[in-house]
Amino acid sequence: MPAVTDGPTPTGPMTSAQATSVVLKAAVVPTVVVGVLAVVVGAVLKGGNGALGAFLGALVAIVFFVGGQWGIDKVLGGNPDTAMAGALLVYVVQILVLFVLIALLKDATWLDGRVFAATIMVCTITWLGASVWAWNRTKVLYVEPASTVATDEEADQ
Repeated sequence: MPAVTDGPTPTGPMTSAQATSVVLKAAVVPTVVVGVLAVVVGAVLKGGNGALGAFLGALVAIVFFVGGQWGIDKVLGGNPDTAMAGALLVYVVQILVLFVLIALLKDATWLDGRVFAATIMVCTITWLGASVWAWNRTKVLYVEPASTVATDEEADQ
């Protein structure tokens, strides 16, 4: 019987890009499910405005997280030394977009604001929980081994 590895990587460690793909899939699916459930609950409790608020809330959460991951991947792909600055830039842009959204939707009567906000919160918690679960079960190489590096014994000769 083959050995069972911990997580979604039966063939061993993944590259960062492969791990990101696995984590995105692991986070998107439950978040979409929760978003659909929120739309149904919003429609039952608050009618059409509630359903629209839930739909837009789920859409905002998913777009924010997928867009944020895409932005960080682009920064890391260019130069890993800029990871922290890139992550901070993505975060600041997301906060600014959120402020603009709040300003645009503060007086909207065509959606239920409480359902909108509640759906964003529930989808955010779902996304974060699923991504933490997936990252904890994904083996990622922090340093990719090079095949041309000499061992200590070879270097001593």
